Amino acid sequence: MQTLKDDIRQRIVAVAREEFIAHGARSTSIRTVARRAGIAAGNVYNYFRSKDELFCEVLRPLLNELNRYILSHNEERHLSIEVFDALDFQNEYIGAMKRMVRLYRLELRLLLFNAEGTSLAGYKERIAEHQLKAGKEYLRLMKARYPHINIDISPFFLHIASSMWVNIFCELVEHEEYDESEVNRALEQYAAYSMAGWRELMKP
Repeated sequence: MQTLKDDIRQRIVAVAREEFIAHGARSTSIRTVARRAGIAAGNVYNYFRSKDELFCEVLRPLLNELNRYILSHNEERHLSIEVFDALDFQNEYIGAMKRMVRLYRLELRLLLFNAEGTSLAGYKERIAEHQLKAGKEYLRLMKARYPHINIDISPFFLHIASSMWVNIFCELVEHEEYDESEVNRALEQYAAYSMAGWRELMKP
């Protein structure tokens, strides 16, 4: 019986994903999701209390991946003075961003541009805030390890830097007209530009 319930739940989520991506959160109907999933509309609420809860469930894998990606910046292997000159670190971070866009482009578009009317509306600002907190923690960890570096960085500048990162992420999601080589070139140039700036500010 539990297997049957799990199968129905997974079918609801799969159909809802298609509907949300095609029509956006506001225009998606629970009745349509139920019909396409082959169940009564009221039965959806045995699995999800609201359309908003179903929407969040559809995007849960993406939200978990975003959280892991942001927090990965502060992993032990990245807390090294060598990050200011290590191309491997830059390439790894860029590669992880590209991988997420490749795997979740449709979900990212849904989250960033079509989540109106849900608890995830305006998530772009939440990502920037999460990135900002992770960045502040990174500065603290680096200062503890390397007392000579400078972490007296303007909080407003940190906010601007976090917002810029999110906007670059949005551009990657939204624009598919550039081929992979051009995307790689742009990201490599941004990484070089960014690392040179942080090197100047922190004076490692």
